[in-house]
Amino acid sequence: MKPMWWFAGVVVVAGLSAAETIPVEDFAKPALVSQAKLSPDGQYVAFLREYEGRTRLFLTDLKQRTLSRIEPADVKRTLVSKDIRGFDWVSERRLVFPTIIWDHFVAGVSAVDRDGRQWKTISGGESNTPNEDRLFAHTIIHRFDDRDQNILMLDLHKAQGEERIYPDVVKVSTLTGHYATAAKNPGNVISWGADQEGCVRVGITLEGLKYGTIYREREDAPWRSFPSLGAERGEIRPLGINGSNQTLYVAALSPRKRWAVYPYDPTNGTLGDALIDDPEYDVDLVLAKRITGVAGVYYVAEKPRVRWFDPEDAARQRAIDRAFPTTFNLITSRSRDDNRLLLLAYSDRDPGTYFLFDRADNSLTLVGTRMGWIKPDRMAPMDPIQYPTRDGLLIHGYVTYPLGAPQRNLPLVVMPHGGPWVRDVWGFDPLVQMLASRGYAVLQMNYRGSTGYGEEFHNKGRREVGRAIQDDIEDGTRWAIAQGLADPKRIAIIGADYGGFAALFALGHNPGLYRCGISFAGVTDWLKIFETRADPEFQITRQYWIDQIGDPTTDESFLRSISPVNFADKITAPVLIIQGKEDHIVPLKQARAMLAALEEAGRNPQSLFLADEGHGIRSSAARIEEFKRIEAFLAKNLAP
Repeated sequence: MKPMWWFAGVVVVAGLSAAETIPVEDFAKPALVSQAKLSPDGQYVAFLREYEGRTRLFLTDLKQRTLSRIEPADVKRTLVSKDIRGFDWVSERRLVFPTIIWDHFVAGVSAVDRDGRQWKTISGGESNTPNEDRLFAHTIIHRFDDRDQNILMLDLHKAQGEERIYPDVVKVSTLTGHYATAAKNPGNVISWGADQEGCVRVGITLEGLKYGTIYREREDAPWRSFPSLGAERGEIRPLGINGSNQTLYVAALSPRKRWAVYPYDPTNGTLGDALIDDPEYDVDLVLAKRITGVAGVYYVAEKPRVRWFDPEDAARQRAIDRAFPTTFNLITSRSRDDNRLLLLAYSDRDPGTYFLFDRADNSLTLVGTRMGWIKPDRMAPMDPIQYPTRDGLLIHGYVTYPLGAPQRNLPLVVMPHGGPWVRDVWGFDPLVQMLASRGYAVLQMNYRGSTGYGEEFHNKGRREVGRAIQDDIEDGTRWAIAQGLADPKRIAIIGADYGGFAALFALGHNPGLYRCGISFAGVTDWLKIFETRADPEFQITRQYWIDQIGDPTTDESFLRSISPVNFADKITAPVLIIQGKEDHIVPLKQARAMLAALEEAGRNPQSLFLADEGHGIRSSAARIEEFKRIEAFLAKNLAP
């Protein structure tokens, strides 16, 4: 491959000398290029970037080498107080994206030409469509690339003021907002799949606890039903249909209870042999696609992995990996004719760089560096680890060691993830790297209930909030001490969302184990959290919480006992509570109540309330403020 180098709207900041401390701002500043995607004709790259405190959509013209921001003329009316958190190309001319408020809630879905013209809100409260009723649909399952710029979306009928899990499929013009039903839900379909022409061909049904399938050969053909694959397989998840529209690829549980990729014969409702599976990890996270259908699977084991069906794709991946041996190299998107590919090369020490691979001249062209001011050789490696729990379960996780420091007797920051039904993965984490640059080792664990390690491991987290999940976190901390990597007198625990709850829980139940703790948007009163989801529109979310955490009616005493507001007197270590004032997931009242309980117990908690921030940090200014407070708090409380 011959390299070609040029920057598209990228600022490179000169590196600091090895003797200097890397400024907090370098870690907290937002990436200049995020979620970049190649247009279908391969001539443009769209991406997200923070602009004036909001996340906006930008465009690079690969031929002209120019950068522009995609916005309508009346931007104040259209995007005020909203962020763009994702997008997709409808065609080389047009893009579609959701707008987000309070860092979490979808306000609507809009479409716009790449030059900023013909802006149209097609879904949500601000939409103005030719139909009598507004459309409330968020998920896109197909793009037609036709004259009317049509897409297929899942319509959950949220305009009726309630959550539904049985969506219809609607065909929507992104130019006019007009929509028409493409597939009417018979009442039991929870997900749909369309072929390469946009014909809705398959639906996954759920009745009680039994999954099944409906299928049709063409749009005017009747639906045929197939029974469940059996309790040992449970649900199947449609992933895509190949270019000939004959083979359906699905994710289903393997005999080892791991999600794997299978061919599914829709004519008789049977699975073939697994195409891609892993004995330890789930393989269903992200599917790479191209115009001819399914290309391969990207998933996360201890580190990311990619598996290709096509030998040509596999050979190309090997060639790219030889060109960039120190990074994981992911093809994020490709042109319609498959001649141009957009590549993201990243690692645990490198935030990542986007390259354009052109098959015509076998060249790699630099498109944009995500955080060009970060020097990978000054970042710390993120090492996969495993440890056993007290009941014999094997927990996977990561330790990031300070660069150049002996891996013994280090001050340690324990950082359980949020969710709790997600997982930490290998890659560049600005907060982790900031902590490592200050001399702390960082321990992250994927406790029971985390995703990615099979259905049995995931189910072990059910009803274990405040129980075995917390034991897994404590066992990880004690493992780090037993290994000699942690100074037992200099350990902190910090986390966000569920991780924030876990930090407060640990401080109350293991008062001698941690010197201090930080909770960002952590749950402090479980009964009050359930009250915030009492309205009918949240009935599905509420039922899921009941199934996974506990029932506030029958388990009231238990939920009360694990709520940190009720054992604040047991917390003796210094506490910092950080909270976004516009958080509508874990409301501000949760943080206020915890601070009041700590003060009543005679403690002196610290707090940081961030204006105009929701459940996560949206702006770089707020992130810098957060990182600086964390840095100062740990420096004071983990001092030798």
